[in-house]
Amino acid sequence: MKLAVVGAAGRTGRLVVDLALAAGHTVTAVARTPSRLPDFAHGTPLTAQADVQRPGSLHAPLAGQDAVVSTLGTTGRAATTVFSDGARELVAAARAGGVRHVVAMSSAGLDSDHLPLAQRVVTRLVVDRLYREVHRDLARMEAVLTESDTIWTVVRVPMLKDGPPSPAPWVSYGLPLPKAGTATRATVASWIVGHLGAAETFRHLVAIADG
Repeated sequence: MKLAVVGAAGRTGRLVVDLALAAGHTVTAVARTPSRLPDFAHGTPLTAQADVQRPGSLHAPLAGQDAVVSTLGTTGRAATTVFSDGARELVAAARAGGVRHVVAMSSAGLDSDHLPLAQRVVTRLVVDRLYREVHRDLARMEAVLTESDTIWTVVRVPMLKDGPPSPAPWVSYGLPLPKAGTATRATVASWIVGHLGAAETFRHLVAIADG
């Protein structure tokens, strides 16, 4: 499969690139600053420079790709439009380039109504206040994807940490997981690479956490 990874210089994006190379995919690592890309253990990807907030910059990197994975992130908690801008650029470039599957990372924090009372209180009083602006733009991103005619998969992740992948992660299609948890970046990256082009993930919000 020909795969583009947008946000490839980030900690999760790097893992997606490396695992996709190990799986034999032809990978284009797309980054705003390609010089920040590391050496990869399982091969050398193609590289492309793009800024998702610059209209049209994803068209060339995504042309002819089979799938694209967006692992965009932000280092701050201020108001941002990077996720929603990125989603609009992904949809436009995917449509123009014939991309069949768009996978984007989002946050499990967008839905806390189902959590046990103690976790719900902490989420709403602490997490929601800290990440309110980021969550607002992630919600806008999800809306852009779900309202498009693109074949999309949104992967909602909890608090991310470093470490090895979970051998048996909890995964839920269309429904949130019953309690808040954590996931290693390796768990998320491994699941994404293992489900590229998987029809059962199409047009689903997928919640994932370490088992």
